[in-house]
Amino acid sequence: MKTSWNDTILTEQYLSGSLSDEDRALFEARLILEPQLADNLKWQQKTTMAARQYGRQKLREEIEQVSHHMFTASHYVSFRKKVLSFFG
Repeated sequence: MKTSWNDTILTEQYLSGSLSDEDRALFEARLILEPQLADNLKWQQKTTMAARQYGRQKLREEIEQVSHHMFTASHYVSFRKKVLSFFG
C-alpha cells in the first residue's frame, strides 16, 4: 500500500502533538485499524530520531571545532587566558 501525502502530514502532526483531540483520537483509531499506517508511524519516529541525533552530533562537532580554534589560534591568547582564569 502506498503512503498518501495526507497520511504523512497527519503522522508528522501526530508525532509533534499538534493534532486536535478529535483528530488525534481518529488517527489513533486508524493506527489500530490500519497496520500499514502504524508501520509508517514507527518508521517516521525512527527517521525523526535519527535526523535529530545527526543534527546534535553535527552541532557538537561544530562547537568542538570553534572551541579548538579559539584555544589554539594565536590571536585569541587574551581570550584563552580570561577563560582559563575562571577555572584555574
